[in-house]
Amino acid sequence: MMLRSTTVRQGAPSGEDVLVDARVCDCCPTTAIRTSTGVLAAYRDRSEGEIRDISVARLVQGRWQAGGFAHADGWRIEGCPVNGPALASAGDQVALAWFTAANDVGRVSLAFSRDGGASFGVPIRIDDGRPLGRVDVEMLPDGSAVVLWLEGRDGGAALQARRVRPDGRRGPATAVARVSADRSSGHPRVVRSGTELYFAWREPAPEGRVVVAVASLPADAVR
Repeated sequence: MMLRSTTVRQGAPSGEDVLVDARVCDCCPTTAIRTSTGVLAAYRDRSEGEIRDISVARLVQGRWQAGGFAHADGWRIEGCPVNGPALASAGDQVALAWFTAANDVGRVSLAFSRDGGASFGVPIRIDDGRPLGRVDVEMLPDGSAVVLWLEGRDGGAALQARRVRPDGRRGPATAVARVSADRSSGHPRVVRSGTELYFAWREPAPEGRVVVAVASLPADAVR
């Protein structure tokens, strides 16, 4: 599987079909955000030896620049884990969240970048020891980030959120909802609007509906 990009403008034909990476993981969702210097994409790569770590690429002045692995986890897996990364940005401040099970140990990690994704800091562990992944992330006005992920629970999973500051300090994990651990529960999402966070996730059959919850930002997260 290849990763490719194009541009779309209202009332105009699509732009050129451009190759970003010639070999990537088959089913993991990709993510892309805009920074002050261009566009940053993150995706699960795939080496000839089946190492499937998270790579980044930057679109700068109309040209894609490969950034390589955001972090060398060394996760070797023969099949696609259907567990892609998530990005959020505020100017050139970027947060990247992802799941790995390298060495058969599941982890949800977060890394910050101060230069639009050209480089990332040391990964910060987010989960509580039984992660299923399916991450999302959102930046807050003070430069911290909120990470959303699924944590395994007896008989199911919990949709959890945690605030993390750029210096590595972690807030407590907050359970947003009890959810199914099955893939039918999809990939939950979090987005900020003003001083509120909106969480969305899918309840599988028989309900088969999307549920939304709202939370206000803490006072120290609002500049």
